[in-house]
Amino acid sequence: MTRSSNRNERTASTRSLTNQPKILADKGCRVKNKNGYLYSEVLEEFLHSLPKVELHVHLDGSFEHDIIYQHLLKKGLMCLPVHTTLPWDSSLFPVRSLVEQTTDDKQKFQSLCICRGKRSLQEMIKCFEIFLPIVRGDLDIIEHLSSDFVQRQADQNIKYTEVRYSPHLLAYGGSMSPNSMEEGLVDARSVVDAVTRGLRAGERKCNYRVRVNQILCCITWRPDFAEDVVDICIERRNDAPCGIVGIDIAAGEEHFESEDFAHLHLPHVNALTRANQMGLNITIHAGEVDTTGENVLHAIQKYHATRVGHGYRIARSLMALDSMPSSEQGMPSDTITALCQELLQLQIHFEVCPTSSVETGGWDYDDSTEGVKKNWEEHPMVMFMNRGFNVGLNSDDPAVFDTSLTFQYRIAATKMRLSYAQLVQTVRNAIDASFAEPSVKQELHEELKLFCETHKHLLLPP
Repeated sequence: MTRSSNRNERTASTRSLTNQPKILADKGCRVKNKNGYLYSEVLEEFLHSLPKVELHVHLDGSFEHDIIYQHLLKKGLMCLPVHTTLPWDSSLFPVRSLVEQTTDDKQKFQSLCICRGKRSLQEMIKCFEIFLPIVRGDLDIIEHLSSDFVQRQADQNIKYTEVRYSPHLLAYGGSMSPNSMEEGLVDARSVVDAVTRGLRAGERKCNYRVRVNQILCCITWRPDFAEDVVDICIERRNDAPCGIVGIDIAAGEEHFESEDFAHLHLPHVNALTRANQMGLNITIHAGEVDTTGENVLHAIQKYHATRVGHGYRIARSLMALDSMPSSEQGMPSDTITALCQELLQLQIHFEVCPTSSVETGGWDYDDSTEGVKKNWEEHPMVMFMNRGFNVGLNSDDPAVFDTSLTFQYRIAATKMRLSYAQLVQTVRNAIDASFAEPSVKQELHEELKLFCETHKHLLLPP
């Protein structure tokens, strides 16, 4: 099969709705085909059948907005704080007044929970400040939402998932801001219990078509959570099924800054060092919002990460290495070269989230020229794969970004122009990089092998 025929099959243009079946890969997806655009039927079957693996997806960023809205109507507005304090600038965010304007309109409420077109991590975090108070500390609804999450994963033919969340932010009294919580009030373990019950129930309901494990998140702005997160991971790591298999730091990268944010830096470094000593698996959000991607280096060397969430900003340094003298780069050329060697030698896995990279500004493409669209073929993921880096596809916060894992594969196929074989390789990478037991990895590889045998005509080199 030629490259052109491969591409034509994957990017077939619009066809009549009356002549085409329902898009297969939309089963279980949050994104609906609003414009009636029909992708290649070959691609759709491929995406639907592909036994996918997802390693970077936030549980609270996957909460179904309709469920939360109905829960809000039952509880009433008094479950919401009048305002929350945003930790990065201490400004007040008027949560209750914003939601009050939407209580008679579900679509308006959902628009507050979705972040599209703002290209800002902080704007995205504000969405969580809208809906988390509605479910915070309510163990029954957290259990229900966790079960619903598993069903959505199964519907997309995702065979294995590592879902992450902060149990402290979901607990009664939890908050992103350290000034708005009474010390000792948060009971994070009860949240872990509720989530675990929900995940296990979800697995049973979908007849174990997907297996789910958990990753617990420290929160950048809450260094006081960090040691407790490590403790819970250690206590619960053998509590299968749906056990805790790793630890992360989420909600910003300020904790990497040892001088400007020393109060955030030291507690997190100490906690993750202890986690490493105790044999916990570590993945860290890094290289999403810093300038040069140097935080990727810190994540590996200081925080002992074997996987990196996002990492897009090292693309700038990699491009600089190819085209600019050392004095003009964010990182010295020898540092960049050493980082590349370390990434390849250690097979550090990049948890790439295409839609998220646009909406948080993680992919810092030039959008200053009006009318000029971004070129997905220049996305950092393409550069990473061309350099031989270990990469997988993920949805990050599918409800907040109004997307799904399946849609991320669509983007990779139709916009980044990745081949079918490259899509399969991302799944293979994710299996190998997962924190699953070796026996589970073997089963996932065998299932992927069977898929490749039935789709081998699409996997031929161009």
